[in-house]
Amino acid sequence: MLSGCGVTINTAQGGGNLTPTSSASAPSSRSGSPSSTSPVTVVSSTPSSSHTASTTSTVTLPVTVIPTSFGGSPSYFQYPSSITVTVPAQYATQMQAVGGANFVVISPKGWQGVAAEGADGSRSIILYPPGGSPQPGGPRILVQTAGGCVGCAWSEAAPYFAWVRQYANQYQESTMIQGATPVTTYHQSSILHDYQFVSTRTGLHVNGVAYAPFIQNPNGTNSPTPLFRNAQTIFPAGQHTLATVILNNVEQQFAQNN
Repeated sequence: MLSGCGVTINTAQGGGNLTPTSSASAPSSRSGSPSSTSPVTVVSSTPSSSHTASTTSTVTLPVTVIPTSFGGSPSYFQYPSSITVTVPAQYATQMQAVGGANFVVISPKGWQGVAAEGADGSRSIILYPPGGSPQPGGPRILVQTAGGCVGCAWSEAAPYFAWVRQYANQYQESTMIQGATPVTTYHQSSILHDYQFVSTRTGLHVNGVAYAPFIQNPNGTNSPTPLFRNAQTIFPAGQHTLATVILNNVEQQFAQNN
């Protein structure tokens, strides 16, 4: 978990995930050095040691649910009425909680959002400031789950996990990860990595958490597949503490929200 805050979500869901166990597995403990070579500028060599405020506040935020659009048959999502979060005191009156696509995401007050579930089971929620856009190019908060299409999870997880790139060859999925450019990550565990970089296109600072346990293929085949989930905050410089608060909230949902 990124340092700086805690969160309690007033609901829980379970799931059975398989962790890779062969020699292709990533290290199971957090490493102080990157797991791959990054093509971007790394903001900090230790994203886990972000600033911890000396004063924190515990606040209860009502959850505002935004509509989720569906590319296939609609799903039913149950959201908590509120979440209780511990945040640096300067954010105590500045946060909101938004539910969409089966996630609850905290953000600065007044941010808007869109949520969607694709026909392949992929899900995403994007939050953005007033006057902004869910499209790439400006500040955003993005949470997404890869879909069940052949190769989707493989290709989306490959930049963040060396073991995914190795397993793709073992399970004849190598064509699905062609062109995947590794992103420098920092291990929390073999299936949960932190990362951060500066966008060379916009200059915005990207902080993220990537999650990819191995599960049985939902399409009924015998080969396993990654269950890929990814969360990003895309902010101007100087907002790392806010990014930490938001990502810690989402991170705890990744293993529960199946």
